[in-house]
Amino acid sequence: GGGGGGGRRGSGSVEAALEGGCYGLSDAVRPLLLRQASVDSLCDIVAVLDSEALAEAVRTRAGGGTAAAAGAAMQRLLTRLLGDARERLTFRLQACVRDQIRQYSHAAPAARASLRLISGDERGGGGEGSAPGRRWYPTVELGLDLLGKAYASLPRRVFDGLSQEVLEACTASLLAAARDLPDGGSSLDASLLLVSQLLVLREQIAPFDGAFAVTTKALDFSTTRAMIRQLAGARGSLSAVGAVVGLLQRAAPAVVESQSDAKGSLERELKRACEAFIADATTPVTRPLLALLPGS
Repeated sequence: GGGGGGGRRGSGSVEAALEGGCYGLSDAVRPLLLRQASVDSLCDIVAVLDSEALAEAVRTRAGGGTAAAAGAAMQRLLTRLLGDARERLTFRLQACVRDQIRQYSHAAPAARASLRLISGDERGGGGEGSAPGRRWYPTVELGLDLLGKAYASLPRRVFDGLSQEVLEACTASLLAAARDLPDGGSSLDASLLLVSQLLVLREQIAPFDGAFAVTTKALDFSTTRAMIRQLAGARGSLSAVGAVVGLLQRAAPAVVESQSDAKGSLERELKRACEAFIADATTPVTRPLLALLPGS
């Protein structure tokens, strides 16, 4: 019995030592991880932790004995680090959406050169060796790149929220670019740009198989505030208990749901752009014909 107790105590001390070592390692690695700003590096870290390090820790844990204790301690450590890496990656992806898509300068020389290139390709003037239909506006290309990295590295629930944000930002960026075409671009050029790039977005997001919509819930305290004001005005005629009961019965906050559907918004903007393009393309042809009609 004494030997068994000593063995258990020895095993417990080994596990405690391993756990302490893992905490020390976590304290050393976690600050470095949270300072990492490169999206590509964070994606690599997530891939290594998820598919290699954690898998090895699980195999070690299944071996039994001291190795099992070491594997269990490492699994807990790696799970925490993986969560931190994914959280940091989500933050950096959102920062990229904010800084490089929402705040993209459509007047910058690179943006204007891209717009001229897209316009030339879509009109069939891209020149020999060009690849019509493969010219993507910079924010579209960046947004699709971010979606691919998020899809491979983040849990589905997190990806669904982030994908809606990326698609919404890309659509808004294209609308802004169409309003600020270089060299006095016509409305036909603007609608052509929107049609081509919105089609690119719609086609390229299909493999992600996401709704690109999020539903948010919030509490509406308007009735609560009104009831509090009413009770405050009648405080001389109500007891404290009566006031509390009235507040609980009639002033409970309401749950308000709102949905942001980036994919639906993209479809609506694409439909408007197609209608505008048809109108812009047919008006120069039909206007002379209308002049020939009697009474015109």
